[in-house]
Amino acid sequence: MNKLKGRWTEVSSDYPSCKSCYATFAIYPNFLHPANISEMLGITPTRENIFGEKITNSMGRTREIKKSGWFLSTENIVISKDLREHLDWILDKIEPASQAIEKLQSRKETTMSISCVWHSLTGDGGPVLWPEQMIRISNLNLELSLDFCFFVDEQ
Repeated sequence: MNKLKGRWTEVSSDYPSCKSCYATFAIYPNFLHPANISEMLGITPTRENIFGEKITNSMGRTREIKKSGWFLSTENIVISKDLREHLDWILDKIEPASQAIEKLQSRKETTMSISCVWHSLTGDGGPVLWPEQMIRISNLNLELSLDFCFFVDEQ
């Protein structure tokens, strides 16, 4: 994406105030198996949770998955500190499946959203979204959440 007339902030993979960021499109289809979601969307997830599966965390505690989840994340895939590039990557993947997304949204027990994590390098100068990303997200009837993390450099 090039800088458009009247915009302050150009897209920059080395966004100066960002330490790191990523975005995740998440679908929680309750008891529907994530493989069904992949088939409907024609997209392979980066991660999935399967209802009834037992998982063990890093502390050795085992728990059972209570609700299936299907996730498409840019973490360790899109190498950029500009959140717009992460959102564009996800939107480019899911927009062709807009009819399947709408069908899933019509299921009472299914929820979905795009969530973003943005780690500040400087404590100010947060991420920027352009109308293009906001329109695309709106057209898919998706909510967007932003999680900001601030780190203090202790020197």
